[in-house]
Amino acid sequence: MTNYLELARAAAVETHGHLAVGDFGRTVQENQDGVLTYLFASKLKGYPDWQIAVTLFIDGWDATVSEVVLVPGDTSLVAPKWVPWSERLADYKALQAALEAEAAAAAALEAEEADDAAEVEDAEDAVDAAEEPEVSQDALPEAEAQLPVANVPEAPEAEDDADAAGGKGKGLFKWKTIRGNKKRK
Repeated sequence: MTNYLELARAAAVETHGHLAVGDFGRTVQENQDGVLTYLFASKLKGYPDWQIAVTLFIDGWDATVSEVVLVPGDTSLVAPKWVPWSERLADYKALQAALEAEAAAAAALEAEEADDAAEVEDAEDAVDAAEEPEVSQDALPEAEAQLPVANVPEAPEAEDDADAAGGKGKGLFKWKTIRGNKKRK
């Protein structure tokens, strides 16, 4: 009589290595007669909560290893169900339309708030203008006479570096002209 659990563990160790095979979990009876699957905890990096499944075909006293595979556990990270491109594209377009509508609503709200702020500012300016005392025209010459005058010299006229014929600067881009002449020789 063959010990089926030892045979299943030996197959798992041969396939994945001694350090990758963990403790025995459970046995699953398949729908076919004589087919058993033994599940061992996986210690492989990157496969937390996965199991190593070893399927045996049992014929009388003899057992044959049918397959050794990794299977995800209940809480394993598994890729999502495949969705056709046409459906993903439709979802993307709907999301873009929703984002555009949200942006338009936000812009309209900003414009409305800016208009309200401008109205409030105009009202405040009107109140400030009403509170300012009026200055008579006779008082202006006296006020101007009291202001200090800054003695700022006039800026000299800027000299144009461009020569009259070519419009190029005297020293600027001179190296391009020299380099261009060297290539022509």
